[in-house]
Amino acid sequence: MTVVLRTRFQRCTSNPWITGATAFVLTVVILLTHFAAKYGLNIPPSTTGDEVSYDRIGWNLATGAGFSEGGDDPEFFRLYDQAGAYSPEHVARRRLSSAEPVAYRPPMFPLALAGLNLTCGRQFWAVRTLNVLATAGTCAVLVWYLTKYHGRTAALTAFCMFLIVDTRTRLFGRAILTEATATFFTTIATVLLIHLSEVVRLRTVALLGFIVGVMVLDRTIFALWLPGMALIIYGLSHVPYSDGTSSHRYAGISAAAVFLVVTGLVVFPWAVRNISVLDTWMPLGTQGMTQLPAGFSDHAVERDGVWDLKPAAKLLSMIDVEGTTRLERDVQRARLGKTTALSWIRKNPLASLRLAGMKIWQEYRPRAFTEWFISLCALSGLLLSVSRTETRVFLAVHAVNCFSIGCTWSVEGRFVVPLMFSIHVLAAVALSYPLRAVRNALT
Repeated sequence: MTVVLRTRFQRCTSNPWITGATAFVLTVVILLTHFAAKYGLNIPPSTTGDEVSYDRIGWNLATGAGFSEGGDDPEFFRLYDQAGAYSPEHVARRRLSSAEPVAYRPPMFPLALAGLNLTCGRQFWAVRTLNVLATAGTCAVLVWYLTKYHGRTAALTAFCMFLIVDTRTRLFGRAILTEATATFFTTIATVLLIHLSEVVRLRTVALLGFIVGVMVLDRTIFALWLPGMALIIYGLSHVPYSDGTSSHRYAGISAAAVFLVVTGLVVFPWAVRNISVLDTWMPLGTQGMTQLPAGFSDHAVERDGVWDLKPAAKLLSMIDVEGTTRLERDVQRARLGKTTALSWIRKNPLASLRLAGMKIWQEYRPRAFTEWFISLCALSGLLLSVSRTETRVFLAVHAVNCFSIGCTWSVEGRFVVPLMFSIHVLAAVALSYPLRAVRNALT
């Protein structure tokens, strides 16, 4: 009887779908319980960062004010007021604001918030649950993948590392930001690339294009991934088949074209909306160009490429705000930001290249003991598995990410968070070697 039970247990724990589903359920239960007990699921976020901006747009969408910021709806402020989140000065200032259309945030997360506000009322618990589900989805795919390709030991190791050791899981699982959803979609995209390296199918390419389009709608910076992703798809599609014969000479070009077309179709409605409301050619909105001096300027060099508000605030002081709408001011700031940054790049080409390297270092540099441990394990896993196709795909995706960081700025690690799947796979590969040896010795 004991042997039968052990055999069934081994079969269950060797089934990728069962282990993935188990990891999903456990992650949801553990994170929601932890957040509810330690912080409270309905506690409002900080009023000084991006969280309140997403919350504001989501509420305005739900109440019919459109994709806008501002407004004095007392229902929106109720939870903030109950928690004393605003200072008296901030309360007085906020009441004078009116809802104005904006085009500097991507749409997907605010639309999700609007849907949750419509179905669940004014709250924060539902959006935190959404982010927990996205985090659990990433963990489920991670455990599923490692069980399938590296075994139970690696999968269990990754589950513990992802959920317990990595503090970013808990930080961004609770924050009202796009990190959790971006990580989940990037994980799916990475798995699709690995699948594409095994079997080249246009339907896989089309699905990948759809996922990357959703990623762009979730975080605008992913638009900078498109050239690199197209090159990766071209390289994976334009290779000899396993029997030694060559693939069609146009296979890589066709796959890359399908990817770009599908991605473009997903982003197209949002691009049309932005061009329409801004009355100028800014299909992805104004945020990137407005913030560009934060990545290319003398101030950026002083900050080692780390973003802050000063360059954007300086732009605002240089434009005439009297009698202009929020959109008109944003367009002026975006044009001025683009002109200012490009002028600095032309005058400082070598400094621009050095600055790109500084940004990448600042983004990937570990800042806590747990991050050092995970990074060193991932680097060890990279060295151990560099000959594997999956590892080369991981490296390619990180190279694309580094390109996007070099073109923008560092936010001290937030742009690396979406690639946690590849980091934890490599870390688990490294840690599973000694753990597997110990397990074999004990059995």
